[in-house]
Amino acid sequence: FYLRELGDLAGRRVLDAGCGGGLVARELAAAGAEVVGVDRSLGSLGVARRATNGGFHPAQGRLERLPFAAGSFDAVVAADVLEHLPDLPAAVAELARVLAPGGSFVFDTVNRTPWAWFTAVFGLERVLRMVPRGTHDWRLFIRPGELDRLLRAGGLEAVATEGLAPRVGPGDVARGLLTRRLPVPEFATGKDRRASYLGVYRKASA
Repeated sequence: FYLRELGDLAGRRVLDAGCGGGLVARELAAAGAEVVGVDRSLGSLGVARRATNGGFHPAQGRLERLPFAAGSFDAVVAADVLEHLPDLPAAVAELARVLAPGGSFVFDTVNRTPWAWFTAVFGLERVLRMVPRGTHDWRLFIRPGELDRLLRAGGLEAVATEGLAPRVGPGDVARGLLTRRLPVPEFATGKDRRASYLGVYRKASA
């Protein structure tokens, strides 16, 4: 999704906000982008640097206070991070600030719905135990309208939003309950945004 929406990345400067171990940064760098990854964890930044094989520049910091000048990036990617931020308005304002006019902001996040709580908190953390308990705080999940208002306040306009859901069948769930493990699923996009959604916004040209 990110590569499709961002188009030709050769020579473009991209901020991977909350890059973690570099799963997204690796693909962006392979597509020719100059990727700057920001994360609070020095350990994660080290893993990301090794995973990208060049084209990656680590920067320790918080999304609520980015150490970059306004308009520093051609694109900003926020993959699986917005729903973990206690001060979402401050982070979104900073991400919008460092995005250059005409640049794209792409993201995925978790909706604040009962279904999202059932799948992400109850299912993944308490039943399947695929992620540590406490990884997600349902109160920090973000409804699409809430995020839209914050992004528009930062000078960004919506281009596209889609639902995002894992392709997991009943047999996968049964095996997961027995083994406490599930393979990393494929994800499908569509209209259903009850659990997660992704989107593209663009900053107005100067």
